[in-house]
Order: sequence, then C-alpha cells, then structure tokens
Amino acid sequence: MRRPSWPLLLQVLVSVALLALLVRRVPVADTLAAMGRLRAGTFAAALGLVFVSYVGRAWRWGGLLVWAGVPVNGVATYCLTLAGVGYGLVTPGRVGEFARILHLDAPRSRTLASAVWDRLTDVLLLEAMSLPAFLLVPAWRRGPVLWLFVVVVAATLCALVVLESASTQALLGRMFPLAKSRLARWRDASAGTLRSRAFAAGLAGGLFYYAFNFAAAFLLLRDLVSEAPAALVLTFPVIPLLGNLPIVFSGLGLREQASAALFGAIGVGAAAGSAFSLLLFTTATLVPGLVGLVLATTPWVRPAPAGRTRPSAR
Repeated sequence: MRRPSWPLLLQVLVSVALLALLVRRVPVADTLAAMGRLRAGTFAAALGLVFVSYVGRAWRWGGLLVWAGVPVNGVATYCLTLAGVGYGLVTPGRVGEFARILHLDAPRSRTLASAVWDRLTDVLLLEAMSLPAFLLVPAWRRGPVLWLFVVVVAATLCALVVLESASTQALLGRMFPLAKSRLARWRDASAGTLRSRAFAAGLAGGLFYYAFNFAAAFLLLRDLVSEAPAALVLTFPVIPLLGNLPIVFSGLGLREQASAALFGAIGVGAAAGSAFSLLLFTTATLVPGLVGLVLATTPWVRPAPAGRTRPSAR
C-alpha cells in the first residue's frame, strides 16, 4: 500500500488543527443549532440554483476547450465539470478537479491548458468580487482573513505571469532544462488565451455561475440569520476563495475559520458563520461533486474525439 505523501499528511493535520481551534471557539452545539434553522424547502431550492449555476462553468470550460482545439458536447462538458468537483473533494486545494481531463481523448497539453485557464478564471473572478468586502466593511480590514486574501491575490498574479509571459517561460527553461520541453508544449497549447475571446466569454460564464450560486447562498443565509446585515452578502466570494488555498485538505477548517471570523466581526455570531460555511460547502460543492462522480460512470460522459488543430486566428 502506498504511503500518503508528507504534504498531504501535513494539510490534513492543518485542517484537523483548525477545526479543533474552531470547536474551542465555537461550541459544536451552537453550530448545530444554527444549522437546524435551515428549512428543507430552502435546502432543495438552493440545490436547484446550484445545479443551474454549473451550466455557466461548463460553458466556460467548453469554450476554452474549443480554443484549445478540443471540442466537446455540452452534456459531456457539464457532467465532467461536476465530476471534476467530485475529484476535487478528496484533494488538497481541489487540484483533483484537473482529473476531469483524463476522460478526454485528446492531447494532454491542450486539455490541461483548458482546465488550468478555467480554474484561473474562477479565482480571478472570486478575487475581484471579494474586494468590496474589505473595502466597504472596516471590521474586515484587519486580521488573518485579509492577509490570506492578499497572499491569494499575489500568488494569482505570479501564476498569470508564468502562464502567459513567453520571456518568463524562456527564463524558467534556462533555469530548469528538464522542464524546457514541457514549457514549450504549454506555450503551444496556451499562448494568447488571456487575450482570446474564449477567455472573455469564460468571464461571462463565470458570472452566470456565481449569480445563481450566490442566490443559493442568500437563501441559506436568510434561514440561518434573521434580518441578516447586507454586509454578509459580501462574504459570499471570500469564503470559497480561501477554500482554494492548498494549505489545508479540500479547504476544510480554513473555510469555517474564515466565515466564523467574518460573521463574528460584525456581531452576527461565529456559530452562524461556521454553519453557513458548512451548508454552503454542502450545497455548492459536496452534493454536486458526488453527483458528478456518479455521472462520470455513465454513457453521457463519452471521450471526445482526438484534438483538432488549434484555431490559427487569435
């Protein structure tokens, strides 16, 4: 049996430690009491909105696949998008989402480029939508949540430079000769994506996704916190954004700590924050991911034909 890697074990330990700290700060009974205020009808309606929202994500990835020269039908793209969420449930930083490309019968360099840009587009949107939270609410302009946000933004900017800058890739090729051929394949599959129509359309698809996703989050919040302050709506993008950090296992612990801190800072109660985070994760990620893992075994997910030549028009 293969032993777990040290980085994975460390991320699991960090998640456990953060959850232990959360339990010391917020009694489990209080979190369960807050979750108990959620009505079954609200949960069902939120799930319905979430499954509609994934149409936007699937459309975004489908456009990036076409740009990479790998057209896939819409039903398969939707099912594989959900399957990727399922794979990401059991991996740190949700990197397992990239495993969806293994279902595609096409060059790995092109399918991987589409998945990387799909994920990066998502993070960029979350960062942009998170800015108002820290600009408009004084209580959130200090503390670890803000610094974590700054770290995520800095890492994203560095990733953009590496992925899109030919000079940076050439420098990396000289520094790491063994990676030179892989960098060349990446340039061939990815060059110009940031300036492409596929990327711009992907931003629109992402906005569609978050419009429905945040509508579902609002339904959950309305049940958990009566007369919730309008500022709590600003937390909707912050919580999933921090859940992407690869310092914990699948965002567990960090996401709940952040939501408890944000809710507590404006006097709503840390218990409501941790309950909201857990329920949002359940509706927006856990249930769709489990459904996706089932769909990945069905005939609806068929391998795409071998990748075509990438469009020459930029």
